[in-house]
Amino acid sequence: MFDLERSIAEWRQQMLAAGIQSPVPLEELEIHLREDIEQQTRSGRGEAEAFELAVQQLGQAHLVRGEFTKLDEPRDARRWKLLEITFGLLASVLPLWLCVSVLRFNTTPFANLTSGQQRSGLAAVMAFALLAWGGRLSCNLFPVVRSQRTRDLLTCVCAVPVMLWWITFMNLIVPHHDFTMGQFVLAFLWAFIAPGGAMIGLVWGMEAAARKKLRV
Repeated sequence: MFDLERSIAEWRQQMLAAGIQSPVPLEELEIHLREDIEQQTRSGRGEAEAFELAVQQLGQAHLVRGEFTKLDEPRDARRWKLLEITFGLLASVLPLWLCVSVLRFNTTPFANLTSGQQRSGLAAVMAFALLAWGGRLSCNLFPVVRSQRTRDLLTCVCAVPVMLWWITFMNLIVPHHDFTMGQFVLAFLWAFIAPGGAMIGLVWGMEAAARKKLRV
């Protein structure tokens, strides 16, 4: 005897196997499928025949996946462009501003840096820029992670140790050291800015690798 719910469950598995893993489009497809089945049964067809006709109208799994891929491409392109602009500005404008601030600004806190601290601060700023741009330019060395969801998860994983270090620095290290203003600025540059460059480089390189390889 034909089991409609079981057939729909098997159809969902076929869609998942074809790569339609996002809950929203899959749920929308199932709604359309059930509506078509209901219309077919009202016309006098049996559930088995109505199901087959509804599936045919929706299309085969790989064709449905292809249509969703076409819809996702412009959104992915916009997301990538925004990420490139954001990371590019962070890796270029922020280091430039910090370098000028360390060398030229006579206002606090940069005015309190000695010449040796200025050199160390500039090294921290350059480390940030090199780590960020190094990740982008060496994207060919990164593994290709095709799933956006997996890449987002890896981004969170990359951010966790950096965030923990920042929290540790501000809550455990700073309160127990009598920093002068110049020392604190220098410690902040190395503790916050440099690790931030490493995190940006990892995320940027991973996204660039995925974009480059998926277009091939």
